Amino acid sequence: MTAASAINLSRIAICVCTHDRSGALDTLLCALRDIELAALDPDQVELVVVDNRPNPETRAQCQAAARELPIGLFYAEEPQPGLTYARNRAVSVALERGAEFVAFIDDDDMPRPDWLLRLLERQAATGADLVFGTWVLDENMPSWARESGIFRSPGKHKSDNKKLRRYGLPDFASGCNMLATRGILERVSAAGPVFDHAFCFIGGEDKDFFIRAQEMGAKLASANDSVINRNHEAERYTIRGLFRRGFKNGCSRVNMAGSHGDRQRRLRLVATALGKLSISLIILPFSIFSRGVFMHHLYRVAKSSGVLYSSVTGRGINYYCG
Repeated sequence: MTAASAINLSRIAICVCTHDRSGALDTLLCALRDIELAALDPDQVELVVVDNRPNPETRAQCQAAARELPIGLFYAEEPQPGLTYARNRAVSVALERGAEFVAFIDDDDMPRPDWLLRLLERQAATGADLVFGTWVLDENMPSWARESGIFRSPGKHKSDNKKLRRYGLPDFASGCNMLATRGILERVSAAGPVFDHAFCFIGGEDKDFFIRAQEMGAKLASANDSVINRNHEAERYTIRGLFRRGFKNGCSRVNMAGSHGDRQRRLRLVATALGKLSISLIILPFSIFSRGVFMHHLYRVAKSSGVLYSSVTGRGINYYCG
């Protein structure tokens, strides 16, 4: 039996974690009506929705959507607030229900109809334990945001590639579009939670998992033709939303360096943050006539501030606060 044939007979879980975002979830559920399955058995593919703020409305929403989907839908609750708790619950449910492959997508993104097939094809071709798809930017993104350089598609900026390879990961490794085998999930979970709760409220839990999996010998692969469309909430493009996310990302970088780096790396991170903070504070007042440039430097101020704050206090922001 070929690897592709084995996948066609395997049980596959598509995991989505949601938290009081019925509008975004509804858009995703509608998009999944058009999922392409090819030779996959629809009875062997299941959507697992984990509600991280359990309420009757989301349960009813999933029950209604299940009647329109070509695959099964299993609704689960995780009352403990936090993204890592929701994602670990999703992994637990998927494995308990017999999944050999577990895919993750975010509740506010839209996968293209063939995104799952492309992930599975790449896994069959490479035998990888983790396969990462890619994404394109929100088509409704304001022009200033697209030009600011804050929101980026994978592979568009060489500096991004260098940054994301710091821990030996593919340049667009992300939990928003990935496939994991049962084997690697079981190996990582044997040593502790798949998604470390140290990253619960500031993000980065997906890359931390990838790094630990790689240290255990996991093989990684990229599926460039597995594509999702990113859909950001309008608040993401406000000054407050941008500053909070930048600050959160700065805290997350310190947390990641603390978990997987050495003292020298953490010192370099602080030195770089001080330099970027100083430069952006000087440029910021002179960039008020270009919204994209202004927001770019505001984001750098926020991110650098997050690095310094977390380095000094050892704490982070409750971004995914539940």
